[in-house]
Amino acid sequence: MGDWHVGIGDPTFLGWFTVAAYAATALLCLRGFRLASAPVPPTRKGILAARMRRRFWLVTAVILVALGINKQLDLQSLVLNLGRTLAKSEGWYESRRAVQYAFIVGVAVAGTAAVAALLWLFRRGGAWVRLAQFGLVTLCTFVIVRAASFHHVDMMLGKDIGFFRLNHVLELGGIALIAVGAVGGGARH
Repeated sequence: MGDWHVGIGDPTFLGWFTVAAYAATALLCLRGFRLASAPVPPTRKGILAARMRRRFWLVTAVILVALGINKQLDLQSLVLNLGRTLAKSEGWYESRRAVQYAFIVGVAVAGTAAVAALLWLFRRGGAWVRLAQFGLVTLCTFVIVRAASFHHVDMMLGKDIGFFRLNHVLELGGIALIAVGAVGGGARH
């Protein structure tokens, strides 16, 4: 398992703040789920829209809880170490750059497909759900690219923007978009 061990992955103030943001936003999504379960107009369109909103907020809450747990357990480092060990044992570690670039292209294609799928699946969810979708795709794409731990990507994400690093801005920005969507979506009920 390389140098991974069970422990706190990011014991800094911003690390714990981010975990709290994941938890608070997951609770807001559960609130959105509950509010989307309120009575709706008895039309087919109204029923379908409410069902889609409920599913979206519940799935998003589960994803946020998983990402919050991962933030401190650093499970992506375990997966990365296992992949590195496999690459070395199979003899392709020296040509890993090609695999890394293929991974980035795959993430870009999957991210684009995820955006298209989310927009289509939850097209009746309304503007607040679309805002949260954008935040969710931003957040998940960031987490996947960050987990790949490419040196040049790590250097870019480590750049300072004011008082924060770019990785904090992207992660907390995605969480914030989801939170705003959950609050706005709940306010309309």
